[in-house]
Amino acid sequence: MTARRRAKSLRLHLLSWSYFHGLADFEVENLDVLLAASRALHPPDASYGIGALYPPPGRRGFPAYPEEPRVVIGRRRKGPPPSDIELFHSYWLISGRLKSLFHSLDPQAFAFQACHVTLRNGAPGPEHWLCDVVRVIDAFDDLTRQELRSNRNRFPALRNARALVFNEAAIDTARFFRTPQWISDVFCDEGVKDACKAAGMKGLRFADCTPKRRRQGA
Repeated sequence: MTARRRAKSLRLHLLSWSYFHGLADFEVENLDVLLAASRALHPPDASYGIGALYPPPGRRGFPAYPEEPRVVIGRRRKGPPPSDIELFHSYWLISGRLKSLFHSLDPQAFAFQACHVTLRNGAPGPEHWLCDVVRVIDAFDDLTRQELRSNRNRFPALRNARALVFNEAAIDTARFFRTPQWISDVFCDEGVKDACKAAGMKGLRFADCTPKRRRQGA
């Protein structure tokens, strides 16, 4: 038991961007260059969309892009500017202040890709980064793993019903993590939610994933 771990059971949340605000007005003007670097790492018959950025095979994070993503804010003149977090392909686009907070909470959980940001008129824009959670933990108890092995597609239903039971010893001091059973989801602890709220971060969504009841012997 570490100093950070509470005596009571760990409270976990699904962390994502909020879809309740309008589509943010930004674009990446050198997307074709980035896509070429992403496609070069995946075999032609892989089940990856040709118009999306993906992590390198076998791991999370970023490929070696030949140039920084060039983010232009306000080009469409429609929609709000980016909030502290936006979905962008397989990654998040995050503000400089959220990057600093994430790094201070759990630096080993993340990979960051610097972006060159300008406004529509060519003036320098606010700092933004592409962000990926790279830590993957087999974080569930034995019964949950058995359920997911028998029917992996049950994961969203179990998650939304708060029926996933976590192995806190496996999670240990990790603040952010993915799981191999459903790699697209990112989990975080209650302290992350509190820190983001205290810092006034905008655009994040936290969904409670703590089991409604624990199994006997869990």
